Amino acid sequence: MITKVIFICALTILQNIFLINPLSAAQKYVEVDKIVAIVETQTITNSELNKKKEKIRKALSQQEGDMPSDKKITKLSLDQLIVEKLVFEYTLMQGISVSEEQLNNVMNGIAKSNNISIEELIKEIEMDGTRYSDFREDIRIQLLFDQVKKRIIGANLKISKFEIDNFIELQKERTPTKYNYSHIFIEYIKNNDVDVDVEKTKIKLTEVVNKLKERNFDDVAINYSDGPMAKKGGLIGSKIIDEIPDIFIESLKSMKIGEISQPINGSGGFHLIKLNQIEEFEMETIVVSQSKAKQILLKKNQIVSEDEIKKKLNYIRNLIIEGMSFSEAAEKYSEDGSAASKGDLGWLSPGDTIPEFEIEMDNLELNEISQPIKTALGWHLIQVNERREKDLSSESLRQRVKDILLKQKTEIKFKDWIKTLREGAHVEIWLYED
Repeated sequence: MITKVIFICALTILQNIFLINPLSAAQKYVEVDKIVAIVETQTITNSELNKKKEKIRKALSQQEGDMPSDKKITKLSLDQLIVEKLVFEYTLMQGISVSEEQLNNVMNGIAKSNNISIEELIKEIEMDGTRYSDFREDIRIQLLFDQVKKRIIGANLKISKFEIDNFIELQKERTPTKYNYSHIFIEYIKNNDVDVDVEKTKIKLTEVVNKLKERNFDDVAINYSDGPMAKKGGLIGSKIIDEIPDIFIESLKSMKIGEISQPINGSGGFHLIKLNQIEEFEMETIVVSQSKAKQILLKKNQIVSEDEIKKKLNYIRNLIIEGMSFSEAAEKYSEDGSAASKGDLGWLSPGDTIPEFEIEMDNLELNEISQPIKTALGWHLIQVNERREKDLSSESLRQRVKDILLKQKTEIKFKDWIKTLREGAHVEIWLYED
């Protein structure tokens, strides 16, 4: 507490240094990054607040409805920053962190999903007016939020069979379930970044509408759209009604596939949408090849060398060849939990086991005994007794529904958790103080 008070006092003194001699300050003006709030042991500065306001303002300009007042955006921005600081403080106390390697993997994944290199991703982010370091920090915060949701909230939630069945039935009643559409956004052109130039905006809008009569929608989106998906030809993809901005729904419902809407006037500019496809509810067909397998596992340890383990496995393999059943050998020699079930692993689908095991298993003939195979778990002997094609469509659908419901429940519980966290936290807001 003493350290915290000294820290706050030191920052306050630093802020007030420039108020001691007004004449001197007028001659040598130095802008100070003013503190606007204290959250536990952390501060929120005016520059952080302005950055957050700009992000929120940019996001809201892409949505329907009037732009909120600056006062409301300021409050929303400050509230979000307070939540971020509280969660960050909590993760520090709980030892939850995001490593540089994890962050790099996510950034590489974002680049890969957009079919560009990490260098190109950095360039595109910064061309959009955002510093790459800020974008990277936003991703770090999101990953921290995800870890908290998974460990603290999601781990204690259950989804019942009834909830899954009910969700599927409700989805079947929705026709169509999804609209696949593309989007062009023409942002209002402003004079001096303040007043909207209605004439210039309408000229650009007319130009875009005329281009759409001559060229493909995606080409026009790439060259003219101010929307976030411009580089992808404006493709938004398939969305259920609940995921579509209200301002688009009426138009989409009345449109035919391939049709382009009339300009839709929003708070930040004009929108043009194209309906690509209407997707009815249907169960995705997923058929996989499964193997019914057994194993004998000898685990690695510091006492017995790997050569000795391999020799023992070869000895066991010879015993089986000479007449001992694989099940009997697994029950007697295997060092993992499957020994209790005589080595039986049940039906295995692709991805159920580690890659080295799966590759060896897939190459075996029925009832053939593998050579000793090494994995991260130890050394294995494998035997495949049956193979089949299994339709997992229903199981896959139910798992996807379970994931959706779990996400929805987690978000609701997370909001309650944040509210409780804030009520018990030390938060001082200095923004409105003179």
